[in-house]
Amino acid sequence: MRTVGMICLVTALATTAFADATATARAHDEAFGKACSAGDLKAVMALYTDDAFVVWPGAGEEARGKAAIEKLATGLCDPKVGTKAVLTSVVGVQLDPTHIAIMGHWDFTQNGPDGKPATSQIRTSEIIQKGAHGWRYLVDHASIGMPPPAPAK
Repeated sequence: MRTVGMICLVTALATTAFADATATARAHDEAFGKACSAGDLKAVMALYTDDAFVVWPGAGEEARGKAAIEKLATGLCDPKVGTKAVLTSVVGVQLDPTHIAIMGHWDFTQNGPDGKPATSQIRTSEIIQKGAHGWRYLVDHASIGMPPPAPAK
């Protein structure tokens, strides 16, 4: 009976840690979506560590450090292109007390060259790090999936 009780306790603690990691991940990613959609570059940059890495879907959209990331974020979060970043799903995995891995899915809508909005489904793999100023992105990797193959005729 003691073993069953111990298993239940360990499972409950693991479930609580997982739920807390996912809640933290959701709050952090939603803060990014809100700031980027509003064109608030200062708030976007406050979500990154000084030495963060980003890899975004566009060719050449890789950067390390806030100055380089800010150049990319300026284009992504430009109010002129009508960015709307909506987090559609997220899971956080606690790696250790100060690091959470995040797997997320987003709907990212921006105005195309013709002025009409176009939506892309973005997948993200991120690591956030807890420091003196709270949780910040250490790694922010985003990608656009390949379309499914056409059905055979």
